[in-house]
Amino acid sequence: MPTVLAPSYLRYLARWDQSEEALRQALSDAAGRNVVFGDRDVPADATALFGLLARDPIDAVTERADGSVLLPYNPWRVLRAIVEERYLGIPRPPLHARLRVPYHWVPGPLRMALYPVVAGRPTHEPEACPPDPAWPIEPRLDGFRAELYRGLKAGNVSVDAAPSRGAWPGGRRFPLLVTHDVDTKEGMALAGTVLDEMVALGLKPCFFLVGKGYRWDEGFIEAVHQAGGEIGLHGDTHDNRIAFEPADVAARRLDSVRERVRSADIRGFRSPSLLVSDALYEAVGPRFAWDSSVPDTDTHTLLGPRRGCGTAFPFRRRGCLVLPLTMPADDRLLLLGYRGLDLVDVLRRKYRHLRKLGGLVHFLTHPEPHLFGKPVLRDLYRAVLSEILDSGEAWVATPSMVAEHWESLAATGEPG
Repeated sequence: MPTVLAPSYLRYLARWDQSEEALRQALSDAAGRNVVFGDRDVPADATALFGLLARDPIDAVTERADGSVLLPYNPWRVLRAIVEERYLGIPRPPLHARLRVPYHWVPGPLRMALYPVVAGRPTHEPEACPPDPAWPIEPRLDGFRAELYRGLKAGNVSVDAAPSRGAWPGGRRFPLLVTHDVDTKEGMALAGTVLDEMVALGLKPCFFLVGKGYRWDEGFIEAVHQAGGEIGLHGDTHDNRIAFEPADVAARRLDSVRERVRSADIRGFRSPSLLVSDALYEAVGPRFAWDSSVPDTDTHTLLGPRRGCGTAFPFRRRGCLVLPLTMPADDRLLLLGYRGLDLVDVLRRKYRHLRKLGGLVHFLTHPEPHLFGKPVLRDLYRAVLSEILDSGEAWVATPSMVAEHWESLAATGEPG
């Protein structure tokens, strides 16, 4: 009996968001008989929605006279409501997204000081729950999918089981991705130092550059490629407006930097400030192989007190493959007041959860002078990264490597 960390389980997850019928077939394959979905409404409220996932997914399952299995809920609708962040409602363009100039013209330390004014002052502790999703660890969607798999298999297999080999390439337990957003020319100046340090650790870093924000260092781009890393696009500009544009306008903006995308061999996209919308994905999907603009969970955000796709595994939105960010970002931790060993503790707790899950361990930092550009902050991260690498369980990869592997899993269509 395969465990939930086996390759067959990853194939099962890769089929979850292809279509409702593909999901039904994946569950039927796991159960060895036909699975039928009920039509129970999916809660719109975040707390009720995530609360639904806290229940045993096999609870109230009915075996019908024809031998098929009836689930009282529709897991496809539950999945879409969470990974597309529908519980947020339809976000209206906030004030910072109406500005027609890049907000990075404001010095970094001042931006950090003004963030609570722009996003709203927090009314709860960072790790309080509710609000939902929980932060820094939101286990319910991935736990729900694993328990549903285990329950349909009707095997005595624990979600925490540890097979001798992992499910990812090379028998690794989880992918390790280290990505960096270069928001300003000051960040571009420090990116080479960050590259050297990450490569010295044995990583394959990905740097997201703003299309029109500053002069690109062609020597740096070549060095990234030679080190086995890659370059991504961090918007045409960093003005926070592209997520709230109509799809055709967002497409024109992306096409305005098409030559830079081609020359740097860019395959992936990340939206400024991690702001997304269906319209943006309609523009990104045909132009990039993958996107990485959505955290699995985040707190005190520009979209509200909490947001996130709720999963540490890739998924699709409007046909675009999304690789979720799973490790709390450097700017978020500093904004929340985490420093020194407290910051390291949050990162370690999250990594250990992801390791157990077998999901993406996906870091986001900013090589800006007031963030990851500071040697003291890099030292803290280095301690966690070294611990992860020393385990020997990590598949050190670029986002494109993970995207290609996930696409191959989805294409096999093999039963779970």
